[in-house]
Amino acid sequence: MVGARGPHHRNAPAAAPGGDPGDPEVARAVAEARRAFPRWADTPVAERQRHLAELRRVLVDRADTVVATVNGETGRLPADVVVAEVLHAAAHVDWLARSAGRALAGSRAVAWPLLAKRTEVHHRPRGVAAVLSPWNYPFLLALLPTVTALAAGCTVVLKPSERTPAAGDLVATLLTEAGFPDGMVQVVHGGAEVGEALAAADVDVVSLTGSPATGRRVAELAARRLTPVVAELGGNDAMVVLDDADLRRAARAAAWGACFNAGQSCVAIERCYVVDTVHDRFVAELERAFDDLSVGGGDRRDVGPMVLPGAAARLAGQVRAAVAAGARLHRGGSPVRRGGHEYLEPTLLSAVPPDAAIVREESFGPVLPVLSVPDEETAVAMVNDSPYGLSASVWTADRDQGRRIAARLRVGAVAVNDCLVNYAAPGLPFGGRGASGTGRQGGVEGLRAYCYSQTVTDGWVNPPRELQWFPRLAGARTWAGAARLLYGRGRRAGHAPAARPR
Repeated sequence: MVGARGPHHRNAPAAAPGGDPGDPEVARAVAEARRAFPRWADTPVAERQRHLAELRRVLVDRADTVVATVNGETGRLPADVVVAEVLHAAAHVDWLARSAGRALAGSRAVAWPLLAKRTEVHHRPRGVAAVLSPWNYPFLLALLPTVTALAAGCTVVLKPSERTPAAGDLVATLLTEAGFPDGMVQVVHGGAEVGEALAAADVDVVSLTGSPATGRRVAELAARRLTPVVAELGGNDAMVVLDDADLRRAARAAAWGACFNAGQSCVAIERCYVVDTVHDRFVAELERAFDDLSVGGGDRRDVGPMVLPGAAARLAGQVRAAVAAGARLHRGGSPVRRGGHEYLEPTLLSAVPPDAAIVREESFGPVLPVLSVPDEETAVAMVNDSPYGLSASVWTADRDQGRRIAARLRVGAVAVNDCLVNYAAPGLPFGGRGASGTGRQGGVEGLRAYCYSQTVTDGWVNPPRELQWFPRLAGARTWAGAARLLYGRGRRAGHAPAARPR
């Protein structure tokens, strides 16, 4: 395999105070990735794209292996794994295979006011990328940053979640099957102490998908070396339903958006604000949509298990607390154990106090709290009253109104009359603000996150000397006159032409 390792290192020492990795396996993996980097960085982008195209084929051919691996480690329903991990992974790799060349191509820029100069801006691979991936989509969220970094010309050290190590190993296996050269990806295993060692190691960029607490810790460790961090840290995504919305479609979307993957998605709908004139009708539609859901056996309407032990009981406790504070429980709310897995019944609440934990926190479960609001102004204010800012959705028959509201929501992505959709388009940047993270994954912006920009300037002509060199050809008065000529009040804004592709 491409640098995959054997035993899991669960008891490795933590990172040393100075920021040096205390785990010898992490140090070895980073050193191997560092040695492999120059060869991969010098590989033409077109050749990297050919490897990615082959990986796309391998992914589709090995879909059953992906399903079996993720199902074996998490208990998630096979259909959910195919939809959320196999299809999306293939789409992302396909986009990279088709678009990396254009996204990474250099461009010419006008070096105004240095009109005798010609300038190009290039995107150079940073070096070794550390990837810290989570358990909720263990294959997808290990693969996506890994292949994006590879497309950019970086080598990778991947640490999958200690709860789902086999999914991380499978990423390395499929890369080998696709013909990626040896040494491009190293896989290290272990718990938080190994992740800390990797974040503190001599890497050039860190990609993390995890909790805000983990993001803060990783940022602190990476900052010791001024290593940039791309962090997607979860969300508490809101749904806004206006009085002209298609209530039946919105209700069905809410049931899916809140309960897909048992709500264990960073972009799951976790709170819903409904204009009060349609509140009761909408809740009735939600009741019908939730009645169509069940847990357990893998039917097309089934909601899968909670992956973390105790998560169902924790959420049920939050539901009880909300009801005690005045919320109304319409559906669900109870933990269920079947076939060795823990489930939480799909849960629908209304009249939930705005300060309830089930509203304010990232629940990460199949729970939908509904809150009535008098108007869209109140809805916007309540959506924005959150430390999170990942994504949201707006439901209205007036698309222009939906876009106007979207512009006022302080989140990284908004869908109008849909949900959980932006992340599924690999050509779009994805990420949040505040406690939801920094930087972007996906699209040109996400690919270039693994690069640094380099500006190269030379001259159309090279005279014996430049005007500003020593000894200067003029004094302060002459140079001040030049400033007035170039930038004075009469100067038209936007004179300098924009950069153009090469």
